[in-house]
Amino acid sequence: MSADGQLTILDRRGPLAVAALAGDLDWHTTGQLYPEAAQLAASHQQPVLDLSQVTYCDSSGLNMLLRLRRRLSEDAGGLAVAAPPAQTLRLITLAGADHVIAVHGSLAEVLAAHPDGTGD
Repeated sequence: MSADGQLTILDRRGPLAVAALAGDLDWHTTGQLYPEAAQLAASHQQPVLDLSQVTYCDSSGLNMLLRLRRRLSEDAGGLAVAAPPAQTLRLITLAGADHVIAVHGSLAEVLAAHPDGTGD
């Protein structure tokens, strides 16, 4: 795949941080994206990743999400993803990652559930 992956911080609300991932999540891009996402996770225990602009996700992208989730769980945090495209959602569910990563249909759904920015 050719579209470079990109992480953009959209909002910060206490332990909740919202970031958008865009482009491809594959072995070409995850080496750059994981450190950026890990830095976000180091300062916010409840990151939400908006995946609506992800154009492709392979096992490297899934691995990045699982590594990030593991890192967060070590500090009693959690990871949520919002609006994954059909192919990405299929990969997440087939791998069973939806049992450890909260998957939401839209970013608005996540933010409505946490209007004050708490992750609870």
